[in-house]
Amino acid sequence: MKKKLLLLAVATMLLAVSCVKEKNCRCAVLKSQTVRIITLKSGSCNSLNHVSYRDELDTLFTDTIVCTDYPFEADSLIEYVK
Repeated sequence: MKKKLLLLAVATMLLAVSCVKEKNCRCAVLKSQTVRIITLKSGSCNSLNHVSYRDELDTLFTDTIVCTDYPFEADSLIEYVK
């Protein structure tokens, strides 16, 4: 009985370690009002500094970004009326 319990505990630990939790990073492009959502499988959102992408003409662009994994309720900017 103890061997089965130990085997079950080891199997549960292996399953918990093998699960990968993806992280959604919200990134602001510097000198722009563009916000990009980037999904990471590992690492930190704070370590992202640049993102590269291609447009319809296959031109490579690189944006300087600042990222956070803080969960926001809204994706758009909220305007406060005075």
